[in-house]
Amino acid sequence: MKPLVNTAFEAPARYHKDMLYMMVRDACMLYAYWELSDRKRWLLSRHFECDYSSMPKALRIYDVTCIYFNGSNANSYFDIPTTPEADNWYIHHLQPGRTYLADWGTYTIEGEFLPLLRSNAVITPRQTVAPWGAPLVEVVSEVKNGKADGRIEPHFFENVQPYSPNAR
Repeated sequence: MKPLVNTAFEAPARYHKDMLYMMVRDACMLYAYWELSDRKRWLLSRHFECDYSSMPKALRIYDVTCIYFNGSNANSYFDIPTTPEADNWYIHHLQPGRTYLADWGTYTIEGEFLPLLRSNAVITPRQTVAPWGAPLVEVVSEVKNGKADGRIEPHFFENVQPYSPNAR
């Protein structure tokens, strides 16, 4: 019988795709990683007539708790300037139990933020321990005050997304 050979697998440094993903680290911190394809880098340098590496880059973090986010209606947002070579970042000092979304982008010469990538939405966990016997997820108010059979009347344009756009 042949002995098992340990073949090391090394992940590539880049995947040559446009992507921005966020993950929850704990109740007050997120981790984001991103990549911009060579094609989009080239298009940006052509559009702004400068070298891509000299362009300022930033993460814009949106608090989108309890809203249908349309790109401009966040509860609040803040920018984190990143270093030119960065492809990941830890986002600190967030509020527990909130929903966050991020854009990664650059600034125009006038100082206007230009988003290039958008992340998935993540929810930071609660920071408190649930008391014994208490439900971990609160009941929606429509169910508490709703019909006797526990059904919820849908709101106009409300739906559940049956698939993930990032699924492969």
